[in-house]
Amino acid sequence: MDFYNHGTFISTVFKKDRMILNVPLLLNVSFFLLSFGIILLFLYRYNAAGKENAKKKSNTIIDLIGSLILAFFIFIILKLAINYYTVKSAEGLATEETKVPIDNYVSGRTDLLYFYFKDKRYSVRYNNRSHLSRKEIIGNYTLHIVYSKSVFDTYVIKNYNIEVK
Repeated sequence: MDFYNHGTFISTVFKKDRMILNVPLLLNVSFFLLSFGIILLFLYRYNAAGKENAKKKSNTIIDLIGSLILAFFIFIILKLAINYYTVKSAEGLATEETKVPIDNYVSGRTDLLYFYFKDKRYSVRYNNRSHLSRKEIIGNYTLHIVYSKSVFDTYVIKNYNIEVK
């Protein structure tokens, strides 16, 4: 894999206008359980070797909490790799466009537009440079989404903006 010709891994994964929709829960749970199982296997092997040498009593609760934390970090690394693969798989595929109604707008530290896509609710970041009110955005605008279908029955948003209805 040549990262120099395709951009860097980090910029592809963290690009703000790229968003992956419809990620299966089973996929996330499986990767977390896989990483947790690997950590438990290493922990068991470490404790089995340590008992022969040092006859110490292991603190199971601390080992379990540490294993969960380490499994979470491994899960994040696996998730970044899967997200990269999902975005790269969608690059060569045809793009589709749709306009969806804006369900809600929340302004705060991060302004978010809420919408329904394929019967599931999502949110995207929105920079309200025109200082439109919540009522104006919900009532007078739609969200225009450019996306591609990707692996695992997911969709990768390539671009989005709001347009007057």
